[in-house]
Amino acid sequence: MEAKVAAYGLARHGFLLLLISLVGNFLPTHVAEAQGSENCLPDLGFVVECDLGSLLMSDIQSVGSHNSYKLAIPEAELELIRQFNPRSAITLDYSHIGLNEQLELGLRQLELDILYDPEGGRYAMPLLPKLTSGDGQVKFDSSEMLEPGFKVLHAQDLDVRSSCATWIKCLTQIRDWSDANPRHIPLLIMFNAKEGGSAYPGTIDALRFTPQAYDQLEAEILSVFPIARIITPDEVRRGRATLREAVLELGWPSLEESLGRVFFALDEGKEKVELYLGENHSAQGKLIFPNSVSETAEHAAYFTLNSPMRDQVRIKEAVSAGFIVRTRADANTLEARENNTEPRDAAFRSGAQYISTDYYVPRKEFSDYSVKLPGGFAARCTPVKRVLLGNKCLVLSSD
Repeated sequence: MEAKVAAYGLARHGFLLLLISLVGNFLPTHVAEAQGSENCLPDLGFVVECDLGSLLMSDIQSVGSHNSYKLAIPEAELELIRQFNPRSAITLDYSHIGLNEQLELGLRQLELDILYDPEGGRYAMPLLPKLTSGDGQVKFDSSEMLEPGFKVLHAQDLDVRSSCATWIKCLTQIRDWSDANPRHIPLLIMFNAKEGGSAYPGTIDALRFTPQAYDQLEAEILSVFPIARIITPDEVRRGRATLREAVLELGWPSLEESLGRVFFALDEGKEKVELYLGENHSAQGKLIFPNSVSETAEHAAYFTLNSPMRDQVRIKEAVSAGFIVRTRADANTLEARENNTEPRDAAFRSGAQYISTDYYVPRKEFSDYSVKLPGGFAARCTPVKRVLLGNKCLVLSSD
């Protein structure tokens, strides 16, 4: 059941018929559709007539989660981390509910950390669960870690517990929710390609990603999502010479074209982006939008800009130009511990289309800090484009 949203289309005859009442924060609600509104989007409210083709998928702002798969580190394991690095024990002390539950609450962006495991079993016997094994301790379930395929976890040997331990399992959960809610706004599935080791003694290195690894990653995506359900760089480019040119001149696909679909983003720096792209500098033939290394890059379409206060001007300029941006409202548990809402508020003002948080519901032992759109909606028109959109997007909740 879809969470309510604060962006509404105007009726073509010049009047707006509101059919949802505003109640609760991120709670699913029953809403009766008016006759003739079957083409309207539950994520954007219900009107008798609406024109979603006049809005682009880049015109919408929503909340998502950071490291969406992550479960809590058991206290015995967290204590070992604390002894080695007290600050890490603070910054790693967060967790999430299941992906399906997050989507039900109205989150429309998810983030996964992926580790390459072509032979299987590389991450099946993590260090900290072994060191703390015994009566009363939380056992680590290695059953899903034994088969070849990409694994999903935060830090091998240290922070290893996930609500979905494999890339395919996570994607399957997202697809199943999407199947049941086919009129949702496009879901951003972003990921980090985890490599390398840790300063913590006794840990193993995560394998490096190779071009072949990225090919396998795309194959696993297509084993879950049919290509028609994925918004790809080729679809956005629409025959233009570069992806950047298409975004700046044509924009992203319309919201109507994007309903019930997903798109993927590689949240990495220049080296990994170039490895993934190879000779396809405009992401030709690729399934995944790479993080743009600059506004002038041929592949420029999607940006990760995680500091909304420092990057406020840059984010606004990128969104105004037509790019899609993900930023963060909080990091390392600090905003929640201090009840610091400045980065959160800056993230909303920036106009970034996807705002990640670890606190879509508050952690009361820290504070009342939480991140949700005004009115508790799942999406709204991005503030940066509101004036440009004019009558296409009437925002009913106050900022």
